[in-house]
Amino acid sequence: MSKLSDEQILAIVDSEVDEGSSFTDSEVSTQRETAMEYFYGEPFGNEEDGRSQVVVTDVQDTIMWMMPSLMRIFTSGKDVVRFAPHGPEDVQVAEQATNYVNHVFYKQNNGFDILYNFFFDALLQKVGIVKHYWEDVEKTTTESYEKLTEQEFSLLQQDEELEIVEHTEDIKVIEIPDPQTGEMIEVEEISHDVIFSRTKISGKVSIENVPPEEFLINRGAKSLEDFRFVCHRSHKTRGELIEMGFDEDLVDGLAGSGSSADGITTSQEYMARHAYDNTNVTDIGSMSKSEDTVEIFESYTKLDMEETGAGVLYRILHSNNEILEKEPVDTIPFSSICPIPIPHKFYGLSVAETVQDIQLVRSTLTRNLLDNMYLANNGRFQIVEGQVNIDDLLTNRPGGVVRTRSPNALQPIQTPALQQYSFEMLDYWDKLKAGRTGVNPSSQGLPADILKSHVTQGAVQGAMSNAQGRVELIARVFAETGVKNMFKSIYNLIQRYEDGKKVMRLNNSYYEVDPSSWIEDLDVSIEVGLGYGDQDVRLTNLSSYAGLIEKIAQQTDNIVSPDNIYNLAKEIGTEMGIKDTEQYITAPQPVEPPPPSPQEQLAQAQGQAMIMEAETSRMEAEIKANELQIKAGKLELERLELENNINLKKEEIKLKGVELGYEMSSQRNVKA
Repeated sequence: MSKLSDEQILAIVDSEVDEGSSFTDSEVSTQRETAMEYFYGEPFGNEEDGRSQVVVTDVQDTIMWMMPSLMRIFTSGKDVVRFAPHGPEDVQVAEQATNYVNHVFYKQNNGFDILYNFFFDALLQKVGIVKHYWEDVEKTTTESYEKLTEQEFSLLQQDEELEIVEHTEDIKVIEIPDPQTGEMIEVEEISHDVIFSRTKISGKVSIENVPPEEFLINRGAKSLEDFRFVCHRSHKTRGELIEMGFDEDLVDGLAGSGSSADGITTSQEYMARHAYDNTNVTDIGSMSKSEDTVEIFESYTKLDMEETGAGVLYRILHSNNEILEKEPVDTIPFSSICPIPIPHKFYGLSVAETVQDIQLVRSTLTRNLLDNMYLANNGRFQIVEGQVNIDDLLTNRPGGVVRTRSPNALQPIQTPALQQYSFEMLDYWDKLKAGRTGVNPSSQGLPADILKSHVTQGAVQGAMSNAQGRVELIARVFAETGVKNMFKSIYNLIQRYEDGKKVMRLNNSYYEVDPSSWIEDLDVSIEVGLGYGDQDVRLTNLSSYAGLIEKIAQQTDNIVSPDNIYNLAKEIGTEMGIKDTEQYITAPQPVEPPPPSPQEQLAQAQGQAMIMEAETSRMEAEIKANELQIKAGKLELERLELENNINLKKEEIKLKGVELGYEMSSQRNVKA
């Protein structure tokens, strides 16, 4: 059965890259470019000289209003995610996994920054993409040794992690007594001064945000679970590729990116992102060769390598016309989120797209209002030609005089007053934006009149809930799609690649972490707190529940245990924002059972005596059986020895008969 050649594989992935790039760059990138321009408040292109050109920033305001709520929802609690056990036997593993995975996300990686960029990309550019993978990190240190003996030097050379950097051998002639004669003899003493470099390879879970323009997916994909092809295109310097272990000659043969003439830096959205402050990379020709960049494609697609009709998911790392790596994989290392998913499509809508038309209309209305006020404050005049000194009219200063030849030669042109409906239209579009996005004054803080005495707590909570409903829906969509998948992937990477036990300080306590003991596919639940309002409600409910439990415990025995009280107090403390509750409450210790009564002690003693008697009888029987077995073995041995002696005697007799026959034959021959 023939296998696919590298040329055939390259033809497949290049075709997919071209199709994905065409789809992304021609359609999706255009939409994301527009969203970026609206976010920055760039001119629309319909501006007129002498008229107002102001641009309101509804897109930017909406996204920046949403971000604090989303970040608070996901980061205000103790953990972003919590792993749920399958059964009682998995409780400890689930708690350990929860603590360690959150530690890997927040401490080993900048979890807050990752979530921020994750959400921001989704709100502005349709999707947020996060890449999570296991990375082998190579760390090199230097060790120096002086006056090493031959034996010590030989032992160090056996360490595979050490490599000699510098070595000096010192030979001295010394006198020592001969061990046999006692006379002084000269011998050579060899010592070594050596510098080693120690290279250790350790692994870790790496998490990084992928800019949307660097991510490709086939046109008809519905999700990251239903795709034909995905790809991460990025830049790597030649030096980075060599450090990754690729052959230097191979790297030198790869075509460089030149003057940024590649799919990433020439994409519309990349240019729009960097045009505002002119931070786009355009001149890399002056860099050294090691800093020259190469466009790298990390593609994932199913390949029928054996041409059996069954495809296997492969990771193909390639650049230009060269395959750098290819390997079969179990899954793709990406998670994605979209704030407004559209069923059966990978790309939904961004929040920016829902506000763009509002920004255009409100900018137009604002421009007209400003133009009207400019005209009202700096009105126009009608003059009789030849009857007014134009220089005096154009020299506008307090107390200035305009010379005219007739009283009516100069008349102001009345500017129509601002109509009330103009402001009503602005208010209408503000309400329309609030309906689309959930962003209104109540979502950022209570309005001034809502705290009046006649306003009930329910009304306050209702106003806040209505304002936050849309944001909460987006948060739930993020949680149940990309965030949950990201943390499941982190768990699987740790469970698969981490080896050995380690003691770590997590949540102000020391834990022994052993990922090798974790079970596969623990259930994941997202701990999403829906703002301070919901947190207060939960805290109030927990406090009321604590009062109810106290009443029940006073009336009924054995229904509330110390563990129940401890768990409730710990949960209330956590909801109050106290993350280190262990400093204030201590888990109850196991209660020792009461001593047995005298009757129970007597019964236990009698039972133990009977057990010991039975055990003694059993042991005596075993001893007797062993003795009989030993006697039988001795008899068998004696029998074998007797049998061997008899056989030996028989052989001796046969041998003597042969010798006697030989002697008699020899005598007859001599006589003859």
